[in-house]
Amino acid sequence: MAPLADREPCPNRIVEDVGNAFALGAVGGSIWHSVKGSWTSPSGSKIRGGLSAVKARAPVLGGNFAVWGGCFATLDCTLTYVRKKEDPWNAILSGFGTGGILAARAGPKAATQSAVVGGVLLALIEGLGIMITKYTAQGPPGAEDYAAQGVADPTAPPTMGGLGGFGGPGGSTAPPGSSMPLPPAPSFDGGPADTDTSFGTSSTFQSEETSDDSKGGGWGSWFGGK
Repeated sequence: MAPLADREPCPNRIVEDVGNAFALGAVGGSIWHSVKGSWTSPSGSKIRGGLSAVKARAPVLGGNFAVWGGCFATLDCTLTYVRKKEDPWNAILSGFGTGGILAARAGPKAATQSAVVGGVLLALIEGLGIMITKYTAQGPPGAEDYAAQGVADPTAPPTMGGLGGFGGPGGSTAPPGSSMPLPPAPSFDGGPADTDTSFGTSSTFQSEETSDDSKGGGWGSWFGGK
């Protein structure tokens, strides 16, 4: 059975299945009956016997396959229209119904047995197709696949590259929240900068007021000197 996504929509599916079934039966019947006809023919006429068997029996087998395929496709399209969806249950029920319909002339017992065989056979085919699809489906690429191709992994968590020098080229690789050295605190008296880098450290302030009146330009040279 072809995957659901690759199948023709109804009713074109019926014509496609009839043609595929006839071709399968004709080709398979030709191979089988050519071997069988050659084997049962007398010496000296092996090839002629094989060709005669193919011409007599291969079209009949192809027609039987075409009838089965047409009945199956018709039931499949009907179930798709009634159930409003396509899933493996449509194929299983179609196989069950096809087996019963084709054996209906042999009586209820034979029709029931043929229906059960058809349903079980289609269930096995659908289950095998699902398993093959599941195990052959390619999973999402991993980090190794991206590394082998030399591209960045889009599923990887974001990094701190390019943000304030963290992890970027030439910057620190320390992660956020770690202990980082702070820049020196400025000094207001022109002296050496405070080297304490911990938080909460206050800078040293010095008063610009001087008590030396002997220097020129001081307040003592204007008052009290006279």
